Amino acid sequence: MNTKTLGYTTMIVSAALMGCVGLFARNINTSGDVIAFTRMTVGAICIFALMYHQGKIHLIKATKLSPTVVLSGACLGLCLAAYVSSTQYTTLANAVFLIYTGPVFSTILAAVFLKEKISALTGGLLTAVFIGCLFIIGIISYDATSGLTMSLSFSKETFIGDMLGLASGFGYGLYLFFSRYRTDVSSDSRSFFNFTSGALAIAICFMVNPPSLAEMDASSWVWLLAMGFFIGFGALTLLTIAAKHLKAAELACVSYLETVVGAGIGIAMFGESLTMLQTVGGILVIGGGMGEIVISMAKKRASMKNASVNG
Repeated sequence: MNTKTLGYTTMIVSAALMGCVGLFARNINTSGDVIAFTRMTVGAICIFALMYHQGKIHLIKATKLSPTVVLSGACLGLCLAAYVSSTQYTTLANAVFLIYTGPVFSTILAAVFLKEKISALTGGLLTAVFIGCLFIIGIISYDATSGLTMSLSFSKETFIGDMLGLASGFGYGLYLFFSRYRTDVSSDSRSFFNFTSGALAIAICFMVNPPSLAEMDASSWVWLLAMGFFIGFGALTLLTIAAKHLKAAELACVSYLETVVGAGIGIAMFGESLTMLQTVGGILVIGGGMGEIVISMAKKRASMKNASVNG
């Protein structure tokens, strides 16, 4: 098996495992922040153990912490807490599609704060994702009698979950945005500090709103521990392997498989369904997000090519 095949194989399995977050979350009788805290804590322990095994602990000690390093991890933890909570209040498809609006939010933040120009093509992709979100949460709907209609009324059944999904997407966008700073930090060290900062951010939220474990039965504990192992240790380990053989843009593109797995589990195991417009909305979100990644990859290649020619 060549390195690219190994990279894609491990990333596909990792993304598939991450797509199972909703399946685990719905079988655990506690709030999403507790589940996310467990995931982040297990991630920190696992990455520390891997670095210790590889003799890389000195990289953690040598890393100079800065606000953006801490903030990126905090946003990752809080976005995961919002995402897990979202899967408990809306369809798995809505939750997973909405968190993947993150790359778009990141692009907008970069344009505002880093003064990066948005091309016409990127603007079109952002518009596609925005329209996709309106389809998913039902602001734009369709029926045979009225046709396409737009309304600010939301579904009472999924409103909380959809808003948490949007919050998770914005948090994911902040994580991607802050991760653009301090590129000097190694990927292993950044992962450790991301998980640690994320767990601490959720722990601070616990002080304001203490979690309840009163309804946690034996089955819930088994599901929680299994989630920590498979989606924490398993997905993280496979992602680490994939990152050694694939470029960042390739990793990001394959990660969108999570949306397909998440939506598929909701339909196959929980009897959920998507309207035609929600399906189109999901396609627009995925297409817009992946398009932005492909554009970034193309720009990077062009920049490297120009640099080599000028050099």
